[in-house]
Amino acid sequence: MRTNDLSSGAKLMLWGLGFLFLTPGARLYPQHSPATGGNTASPVSAGLGTQVVALVNNVPITREELANELIARKGRQYLELLINRRIIEQAAAKAGVSATDKEVEQELAEVIRSLKLKNAAEFENTILKQRNTTLYEYKEDVLRPSILMRKLAEKRIQVTEEDLKKAFEANYGEKVQCRIILIPKTDGLGVALKVYDKLKGKGIEEFIREASQQPSNLAATGGRIRPVNRHSALPELERAAFSLRDGEMSEIIEVQEGYVILFREKLIPADTSIRFEDVREQLHKEVFRRKVEAEIPLLFNELRASAVINDFLNNRFDIKDIPLPTPSPVAPNSLPPVQRPSPSRP
Repeated sequence: MRTNDLSSGAKLMLWGLGFLFLTPGARLYPQHSPATGGNTASPVSAGLGTQVVALVNNVPITREELANELIARKGRQYLELLINRRIIEQAAAKAGVSATDKEVEQELAEVIRSLKLKNAAEFENTILKQRNTTLYEYKEDVLRPSILMRKLAEKRIQVTEEDLKKAFEANYGEKVQCRIILIPKTDGLGVALKVYDKLKGKGIEEFIREASQQPSNLAATGGRIRPVNRHSALPELERAAFSLRDGEMSEIIEVQEGYVILFREKLIPADTSIRFEDVREQLHKEVFRRKVEAEIPLLFNELRASAVINDFLNNRFDIKDIPLPTPSPVAPNSLPPVQRPSPSRP
C-alpha cells in the first residue's frame, strides 16, 4: 500500500517498465511501423544494412545466422514483447495516432525530472542498467508505446460534472487522520488476528508501538498515512475511517495487499477557503489524467483480447481464426480409369 502519490512522469515510467518487462529483456530488431512517426538512425550505420554482420578469418557470419541464433536463445520470450508492440502500433495507425521523436524526448525529460536525476546518462546508468536495458530500448519499447496508449485512451475519456464535484470533495472536503498496520497476505489472516487481539482495547501509544515494529515502510511513521478523503481509491479504508470515532480502532479490513487494522486519530475539517469555480480547471486536468491512467491497462487488455495472434514460435494459436484447408472437388473425368481384370479363358 502506497502512502505517497507519484508524479505523473514517475507513474508513466513505472507503467512503462511493467509493459517492457512483461517479458524480460529488450528488443531483437529495432524497427518502426508507420504509426510511430519517428525517425531512427540509418540501418547501415547500425550494421544492419548488409547480409554479413561479421568476418572471422575472412569467413562471414550472416544476418540470418545471427537471427537464428538469437531466436533459438531468446526468441520465445522476446516475441511476446514484439507482439504487444505490434498490437499497439496497429491500433494507433487505425486511429490516426502517432508518437514523434520530439514527444518521446519530452516524455523522457519528464521522467528524468520526476526522479530528480540530472540527465539521460544518469537515468541510464542508475535505473536502466540494473534492468539490462539501454536508453534506446527504453525510448522505443516503453516511452513510444506508452505515448500511443495514452493518446488512444484519451479518445475514450470524458470528465463529467459529477467527476469534478467528487474531486473537489476529495481534495478540499473533510478528511480523517489515521494510522494503519498492514499484515501481508503471505503472513495470513491468523497473524492479523493475533495482532488485532493484542491491540483490542488499547490506546494510540500501543498501536504506534506495534506499527513501528511491522516489517514495512509504514514502520518509520508509526503507521501514519496520508489523511483519508472521500471518494478514495481504497473504499474499504474510507468506510472504516469515516464510520469510526476519534480514538477508535477498526476490525480487520481485507485489501488487495493484505489485512489492515486502522486507528482513527481525528477528523480534519473541510477547507472552506477554496471555491469550486476557482479550481475547476485544475480539477478537470487532474481527473482527466487519473481516468486516462486507469483506462490504459483496460484498453490494452481489450486490444490484446480482440487481436488474432498466431504465435508459431511458441505454438500458441487462435485456432478458431485459422482457416482450415478444404479439399477441392475432383471432376469425374479426371479420375484414373478403373483397371478391370480380363476374363480367364478355359
